[in-house]
Amino acid sequence: MKRNEFARCLKVTLAPMTVEALEGLIRERVSRKVVALLGLARRARKVASGAEAVESAMKRHSARLILSAVDASEGSVSKLRTLAAGVGIAWMQALGKEELGAALGGAPRACVAVTDPYFAGAVMSVLEKIPVEMETREAAWSGHRFGGQSGAL
Repeated sequence: MKRNEFARCLKVTLAPMTVEALEGLIRERVSRKVVALLGLARRARKVASGAEAVESAMKRHSARLILSAVDASEGSVSKLRTLAAGVGIAWMQALGKEELGAALGGAPRACVAVTDPYFAGAVMSVLEKIPVEMETREAAWSGHRFGGQSGAL
């Protein structure tokens, strides 16, 4: 490929991008995709939102993925996190409380349970595209169980 051929084909100048800017773009696109998937899951009635509904879905073994808000207090999610770890349901943190609530068309939510395995798999595959530090990734994978259902993240 010739030098600057891509920019000439587009007839635009391409400015060099920093790693931080690229990471910010990836995070923004991933959060948009997660919001879109949660909206679809809500319309398909494959989501339980709120602490009691999430706990009920875990006890019925219908939850496939628990999404916790990144700004949720540890006290509000610790009981649900231990219950999810005991049952073997994947646990991930994504978005803020306001964003989770807006994705579901309601008030701010600290946690959401996705009950459909295909929606859960789609959300997990999108969230795995977020770049993280190597130490954080290794710590997350140390508690991950393979085969069948994922372990708590």
